[in-house]
Amino acid sequence: MTNFTDTSDRDPNAKALVVYVSTHGHTAKIARRLGRAMERDGLAVETLDICTAAATDPAGYDLVVVGASVHKVHHQAEIVDWVKAHRAALEQRKTLFFSVSLSAAEDTDAARKAAQSCIDEFCDDTGWAPGLTERIAGCLQYREYDVFTRQLMRLLMKHMGHPTDASRDYDYTDWDAVDRLGHELAATLAVPAGARA
Repeated sequence: MTNFTDTSDRDPNAKALVVYVSTHGHTAKIARRLGRAMERDGLAVETLDICTAAATDPAGYDLVVVGASVHKVHHQAEIVDWVKAHRAALEQRKTLFFSVSLSAAEDTDAARKAAQSCIDEFCDDTGWAPGLTERIAGCLQYREYDVFTRQLMRLLMKHMGHPTDASRDYDYTDWDAVDRLGHELAATLAVPAGARA
């Protein structure tokens, strides 16, 4: 992640919005973890799923974080629609888009390229150029999948060399890295100690 620049002269009442869509629940966990990490650094944070956020105007926030996960090589349509609807406001503030995928768990050039390709497609589809993007490794959630999806994922995971025991889930998320990301985001809106009353 590349840090934002110029953290001086920030409003001590700065607020952040985290909007996410989560198909099986893991992206929701990441979004909430990011929100809590920013709150620990004193930033007021509102974390909303896409349904709750549908009528929320990002213009009322100083920082907006948008999160989605990759399914069948695409991010969820709901988040694409939300970003399109609020693109003008998003372009006027600090923003981060995080993309959750199993590809992000793979330490290969091909996997990194695949994960980045999904992010690039999202940006093309929405017409939005977020200030920062972040690839976050997801979770192989066999227990959350329906029968068809579970079998399909087992075949895919076998091909990729991942576990195929469908009686449990496999969490690949680096939670310490998520906490660090939240800390870095909060720091971009922090008021320097010398500027506090």
